[in-house]
Amino acid sequence: MKKLVITTVAVLSLGALATNAREINRSGTYQNSRGASGTFEQTINRQPGQYSRVTTIGDHTATVNRTAVRNGNTLTVDGSRTGFDGKTSDWNKTITGNGNGTALVTGQYTRQNGNTIDTSATVTKTADSHTTDGTYSTSTGRSGSYTIDVVNADGTHTRTESVTGADGKSATKVVTLDKHGNTIDRTVATTGPNGGTETHSGIVTLN
Repeated sequence: MKKLVITTVAVLSLGALATNAREINRSGTYQNSRGASGTFEQTINRQPGQYSRVTTIGDHTATVNRTAVRNGNTLTVDGSRTGFDGKTSDWNKTITGNGNGTALVTGQYTRQNGNTIDTSATVTKTADSHTTDGTYSTSTGRSGSYTIDVVNADGTHTRTESVTGADGKSATKVVTLDKHGNTIDRTVATTGPNGGTETHSGIVTLN
């Protein structure tokens, strides 16, 4: 089973769309377990229905842009990302709140190589964040199911993703963010469909 990337926008409170405009400027240093290190600058701009993020490392820039339009209890989200390599991916989501702490999310993600992933999921609000249960199908003929469990507690953010293919084999990724003052520790642990495991980590320090 090839690596599958699934993006989920969890909006259980559609009123969150009406936020005040805000620009955040960040800079700092980073290093990771693969030997990379350096400095970065980042600008985040939030306006009602719009979000953009520009991250610059040396001569390379990555951008994320997202727009959202609300119509009753339905939110339509369109987004795109251009990586440091200049390649672009994009996605669209339709999120319909059910008024009982759950939302139906359908969408399509277009990868950098042009292949697409269609998803349909139910997102459920929890005491600590939310969970997602869904199915996917790709333009290359693959299909299966996936779950995402997000927990926020005591300065720690944990996101556990599990993808199961039509052959019954599963791949799991656990991303953990620990914040201590102006330092963020990030650890990514993956388990492949054949049981192989990898762990990578990094540290970001904000000025």
